[in-house]
Amino acid sequence: MQSHRLSRLGEFVTSATEASYQADRLPEALRQAKWLFLGAGIVNVLFYLNDFHFLGAPHFASAIVARTVIVGVSFLALLLLRRSSPSVAGLRRLCLGWSVPVALAGGVLVSPHTGPALLVIFALPPLFHLALPVSVGGALVIGWSASAVLLASYLSGAPLDETSLGQGLGMLTLNVILALVLITTSRLRRMEWAATRAAQAANRELSQHREILRCLLRAVPTPLVIATGDTLRVIEVNDAARAYFGEEIQRDRLLIETYLDAPAFRRLADRLDQPGNVASFETTLHFADGSTREVLLAATATEFNGSPLALLALVDISERIEMEARLKHLASTDPLTGLANRALFFATADVEIKRMRRLSHPLAVVMVDIDFFKRINDTHGHDAGDAALSAFAKLCHGSLRGHDLAARLGGEEFALLLPETTPEEALALAERLRREVSELTIPGTEVRMTISAGVSAVTPGEDSVEDALARADRALYGAKNGGRNRVMADFSTGTEPSPVAPL
Repeated sequence: MQSHRLSRLGEFVTSATEASYQADRLPEALRQAKWLFLGAGIVNVLFYLNDFHFLGAPHFASAIVARTVIVGVSFLALLLLRRSSPSVAGLRRLCLGWSVPVALAGGVLVSPHTGPALLVIFALPPLFHLALPVSVGGALVIGWSASAVLLASYLSGAPLDETSLGQGLGMLTLNVILALVLITTSRLRRMEWAATRAAQAANRELSQHREILRCLLRAVPTPLVIATGDTLRVIEVNDAARAYFGEEIQRDRLLIETYLDAPAFRRLADRLDQPGNVASFETTLHFADGSTREVLLAATATEFNGSPLALLALVDISERIEMEARLKHLASTDPLTGLANRALFFATADVEIKRMRRLSHPLAVVMVDIDFFKRINDTHGHDAGDAALSAFAKLCHGSLRGHDLAARLGGEEFALLLPETTPEEALALAERLRREVSELTIPGTEVRMTISAGVSAVTPGEDSVEDALARADRALYGAKNGGRNRVMADFSTGTEPSPVAPL
């Protein structure tokens, strides 16, 4: 980044970036200055003991004064530091104010040209270069200036000789090395700081993106589930899924398999293992309370950090399925009686004929007509007629087996489809039905009603129920002509209907 470009001294070129770096480093710089001032004061207090070895020497008084200056300035700077908690600029001014008298006092201390003094002039420059929490340029100026003062004071204490040049070159070399160390350290610190800031920014951005995704996930009104790709164990759900399934789905990290029967789960897992997405997977969810819900499920397989994941979205279609069932029922059911209508009767007959031919089972049909139905309508009104139709339908519901089918073909005309029923059984059923109807009273009236019925059977060579119905209708016609309230049968084409007298 352009704002993180470094100068030759190892500082940020952009002043705002450098100020931000210094502000971040200020607490550490304050601690560094505190230990510098405290250490300088304590060390020089200890050096008083060494100074008293020179009691009576010409430079003793000046050494005591210089030492006292260093001690006083150090403890004063420490006091100011603790009381004021200065800013970056204030700390730099404090360090400059400390370094000037310390360097001058140090020059006085090394002026006797003693052995310990030689050690001091090479020991103090690293302190000014590396320990002062100031700018790189400031540290270089203070360090080089202090080195010059110390070397000049040391050399002034004795005549120049052949070692003086070596001492000067040694001081120069030391300052060059310290400058390189200072600049390199400065660059490394700032590069580390910039990298840390970049990583923090990336982490913040990642956290923001995660929070955005989490908010979006929560806000989606469709239940969403994130699960492991191998076992489909729940990892994360949105609020809609939590409300749909309950808190336990995420709290207990349940398996999707918990809600599906085994075949459905295997089909879903197999489709997720294949390339592409599961666009629509219609299935039934089973809940712990025993309830079930019909859902349309969409899923996609993905990876995160090398681990397979599955994202599942579901739409509850229970109401749609229920509506479709109602519409299908309405489309195939007579609205007044609740019996099958003509379309369902013929569709079911086609299925049963195929089954009859495959299994060689018998299949019988019965045509039923309510006797004198027009007279009931004309005499007692249409409500009575509707009541008669409904009463007969109710009787059929109670008398027929589960696989039998009763249908209203129109008006007062009904048909019965009787799978796995022999002609004799069909005749017996029709006669029983005729007898039970004759015992009924039309609701709301004192009128009794009767029925006539014609019985026939589908022969093995027939592909539709039409011929059998025609024979049953012919038998029904014979029953009506024979006086009504009776059952007749026609089991072979071309023969006369055979009556079965009412009991």
